Amino acid sequence: MPSLPVLALTAVFLTALPLVAEVPRHPKFGFPVYTNAPSGRQLAGQHKPADNPAYSPEEARKRFTLLPGFEARLFASEPEVVNPVAMTWDDRGRLWVVELYEYPLGTKPGEKGRDRIKVLEDTDGDGRADSVKVFADGFTLATGILVANGGVYFGAAPNLYFLEDTNGDLVADKQTIVQTGFGLEDRHELLNGFTWGPDGQMYMTHGVFTRTQAVDPAQPGEPVLLTAGVARFQPKTRRMEIFAEGTSNPWGVDFDARGNAFVSACVIDHFFHLAPGGLYQRQAGQPPYPYAYDLLPSIVDHKHSMAAYAGVNIYQGDQYPAEFRGMALQGNIHDNAIHRDRLTARGSTFLASADGDFLRANDGWFMPVSMQTGPDGAVWVMDWYDKYPCYQNAGADPEGVDRERGRIWRIVWAGDQPGRPVPSRPAGLALAQRSTVELVQTLGHSNVWHRRMAQRILSERPDIASQKSVLFTRLKSSGSEDARLAALWTLFSAGLADDVVLDEAADTSVPSLRMWAARFTGENNRITERVHKRLELLATDENPTVLAAVATALRQFSGGSLTVNTPPGHDIAVLGPAVTSVAEKLLGTAKASTDRDLPFLLWMALEPNLLYDPNITAAWFQEKGERYLPMSGKLAYKMVRRFCDARKDWLVDKTLEIVQSLDSASPLIPYLLDGLIDGQRGKALAPTKPTEALLQKLLSSSNLATVAKARQLGALWGDVGALRALLARVDNTALQESERLEAIQGLRNQRGEEGRRALLALAGSDASDALRVAAIRVLAETGNDETARQLLSHWKAMTPAVRTAAAQLSTTRGAWKRALYNALERGEIAKADIPATTVRSLLGSQNPDEREKAGRLFGRFQASGPEILQRIAAKRKVVIDGPVDLKAGHELAAKTCLLCHQLHGEGAAVGPDLTGVGRSSLDALLHNVINPNEIIGQGYENVEVETVDGQTHSGRMVENTANRVKLLMAGSNEVVIDRSNVKAVRVTANSAMPEGLDQMPDADFRNLIWYILAPPQDGKPLTPQRRKELIGETSAVLPDANNKGPAAATDGESIALWAPGWQVDCPEFEGAPAKYPEAVGRRNVLMTHPIDARRPAALVRAINLPREGKTALKFAVAAHDQGDWELRVVIDGEVIHRQPVTHEAPRWKDVSLDLTRYAGRRVVIRLENAATDWSWEFGYWADLRLETGETLQARAEAP
Repeated sequence: MPSLPVLALTAVFLTALPLVAEVPRHPKFGFPVYTNAPSGRQLAGQHKPADNPAYSPEEARKRFTLLPGFEARLFASEPEVVNPVAMTWDDRGRLWVVELYEYPLGTKPGEKGRDRIKVLEDTDGDGRADSVKVFADGFTLATGILVANGGVYFGAAPNLYFLEDTNGDLVADKQTIVQTGFGLEDRHELLNGFTWGPDGQMYMTHGVFTRTQAVDPAQPGEPVLLTAGVARFQPKTRRMEIFAEGTSNPWGVDFDARGNAFVSACVIDHFFHLAPGGLYQRQAGQPPYPYAYDLLPSIVDHKHSMAAYAGVNIYQGDQYPAEFRGMALQGNIHDNAIHRDRLTARGSTFLASADGDFLRANDGWFMPVSMQTGPDGAVWVMDWYDKYPCYQNAGADPEGVDRERGRIWRIVWAGDQPGRPVPSRPAGLALAQRSTVELVQTLGHSNVWHRRMAQRILSERPDIASQKSVLFTRLKSSGSEDARLAALWTLFSAGLADDVVLDEAADTSVPSLRMWAARFTGENNRITERVHKRLELLATDENPTVLAAVATALRQFSGGSLTVNTPPGHDIAVLGPAVTSVAEKLLGTAKASTDRDLPFLLWMALEPNLLYDPNITAAWFQEKGERYLPMSGKLAYKMVRRFCDARKDWLVDKTLEIVQSLDSASPLIPYLLDGLIDGQRGKALAPTKPTEALLQKLLSSSNLATVAKARQLGALWGDVGALRALLARVDNTALQESERLEAIQGLRNQRGEEGRRALLALAGSDASDALRVAAIRVLAETGNDETARQLLSHWKAMTPAVRTAAAQLSTTRGAWKRALYNALERGEIAKADIPATTVRSLLGSQNPDEREKAGRLFGRFQASGPEILQRIAAKRKVVIDGPVDLKAGHELAAKTCLLCHQLHGEGAAVGPDLTGVGRSSLDALLHNVINPNEIIGQGYENVEVETVDGQTHSGRMVENTANRVKLLMAGSNEVVIDRSNVKAVRVTANSAMPEGLDQMPDADFRNLIWYILAPPQDGKPLTPQRRKELIGETSAVLPDANNKGPAAATDGESIALWAPGWQVDCPEFEGAPAKYPEAVGRRNVLMTHPIDARRPAALVRAINLPREGKTALKFAVAAHDQGDWELRVVIDGEVIHRQPVTHEAPRWKDVSLDLTRYAGRRVVIRLENAATDWSWEFGYWADLRLETGETLQARAEAP
């Protein structure tokens, strides 16, 4: 990466903004009090605003439903606190709050923001804030805060600041940028959730659709890449590192009493335990590290029906009864509630089970974005309080976000004494004024707030080294586990956890201390004989948490960083043997373990050294691999996958040498063969040496798993004997269906004529749907121009499921499309029999001739906005009127929705899990089913991959690495394409979800909708009251009679998501902005109009451009029939392109701009629709994309 200029690190600034006369001030505290703008466009369906009006704090409190004995006490509310998004405390128990006024757009260049930090204090002990001071303001998109080191760490992307008050007036007068490069793409997924970890580092969370490349401006180096997950920042060294990757949009991280990290997540499963270095399931995309070969799952055994989580708290206070200690709380902003989960240890990780609500607001404005244990031992709840339930609302109506309200609640235990006083902090609280001995005693406090605060203060003291003995004594004492752990954590945070300390911790009877002895050994990253002996000792521990920590320590030695490979800083001659010997000890201890995380973490430790000398690793598995099964088998599988990814045929030979050296019945061989098979998906890697003798040996094995995999591998490499053995199993009706399906899968990537004929014969037979569909899916990989014609000749005998598979195959090659068109034109196949997904694929062809032919056959498939709204309204009436059969609805769902979605664990994981999203109300579900292209969730776009050999595949992209691309399609069918065979990748304008479900008979549609809305697994019977809740009082699908012209064609959410990440700066004007399925001869068109004769409308985005290769921005523009306008392209304030856009032919003007000169930079791009003579200045936009190398993206995304 090009060197970044060193920024001026320190600047003196004034916090008082120039006040506009009409902005009133708070009557007591003097800060500006902002008021709301009129609401703009309102969304329908699942994102409709709250039904109820805003309640006063007292009215809201009365509506709360809490567990018996608990009460909600208001600490602060508007106007003292508004739009609270982050909070923390100082050592005196004063609450520091970040107010986020500028969400979601942020300020325009050159303007000062209104985001600010306030310090709230309860000076009289009545539980209410009565002092409010603005510490800093003038910021934009501020989302994180922590007090430490004599100042405040403050996040406002793209920067992480350290703010200081140098004269003691509680007003910041000095700022330093300690990290920069934080992404701004998705404004509800910015850096957030600042928390002190047990290791004395600052932890933060970050969302999946924002891309950060963080660097220290004082010493810029290779940036730290962060998407979804948790990062940590070491204030003393200013080192940034990813702690764990994955999930979706976590907002906040907390640690339990033993230092385990937890986050909540949206859309996907809602709760994760994060092991250091873990890579977890994610809403979209993939981690930067490509060699894990699997992702760790969540810890939940349940789902909630409405799922948009923010905040997490593992309660460790002392104000509640003992049974509540350790409960996990998560805020659910879509459900306007705080849920409880019960945590149970499961090996080195946990199981989270539902434990009911902690708080239910019964108020659609309640938005709990953070829950933290306070100095009083109670849970404090930060309530954003807004009528808009989601970021889509803010994107549709950014000015309409509420900027007048916000609340901070304390949930206190009153027991059988309602209303009893519970002060917000202990009297005279000032921990920083206590002596070191007093603070060490505080490490044993029963409230975690005090323990953590004491640890932080102790670790900051300049003379703490002289007090090491006091802490060491606390560690060795027979006191509470909490106190001893806090002492160990403090020693490490202060830089005092040397070998003496860690040996002491490693030799205790307390598992958590032994676990952290291993963890801190890795953090210290020193390899000595003493360290080696300590880890070997801990590798024989019977406690799985200790073993997982040993694996993490090994990862830190070998990988350099937890989640990506960086230079390890050790001589490989020393590192390799040290890691291997400890890993072998660990395998000996845990070889039979069923622990979920341990094999993953151990692989992460071993992989970085694997290719330094593969012969050493291969020899180890050859000699010792069988001793440590089954865990060694999981590692052997990944080793071979890694060999295949290296794309070196001699490594394939090396694998076969291991196999050859083993007895044919060895239980290790199936793991090795599985790695070879999966490692060659998309493209075979033939070995350089003959394989006939080895395959014959394997095919004669007494291990049936070895025989099955040898057949598959032999067929992949073209071995005639293996192929015929596989074909015989495909045709053998005496076998179980599962065995025949396995044989069919063995024919993947096998392009011989013999296999093709066998698959065609099976597809045209009277076998089960499962066998015929599987045969067709594998046929799609065999080639041959005649395949589709021969397959479609069996059309009349095909069941609907088989027809769907056959039609899907027929759209993937040009010759196969022609066969389908010919059959349609000759009447051999009825147009009505073609599935909606196939029709859409044909109509969206990149070939104009094919598109025209499809249009003649099928007409316009996608209805316009008003037509869709009419269909939704009509189907709403169908669903409401008539009897409901949930059993029949389930049967229909299994054949339709559950081919791509999961609902309470049933179905496939192609689209979002319906358990938690998309079905909150009848209107929400109807919008999603009838108009799936209205809002396409990021990560669920329909991706088309065109191959060099002439195929086109489409589906949801789940893997995109340097070696291959993987698409997931309906029914969990997946296709893997070798990167060398990828010609182009396109993200289409359509959802991967098909249209046309509303065309089924009314009774079927009604049953299907009601089953998805209210399946029995929800545990909420479909009573009249439940029906009323789901239906709502009035329909939200009909257009507003006041809307004129094109604005009725769509809503603001579709506009906001027309090209995710781009901000549409265009106020309403005669129907603009609007998104059209089709306009001026193009599909998926956005229409804008200038603000006035001087101010243009604009599409705006900040983008990180790749450092290497050429990058081009491409799009098309058109003008209204009666007008013209000027296009301006502005990058970082400089106009780099302008041109007139007239309505004369050609109507669409294609624009291509080379951005290579900005390579490696973060730039702000504005595409402006500017007026010329203020007459019909409507701008039409289509096909906005970035071209980077071979990859073509129809929606611009940050590289």
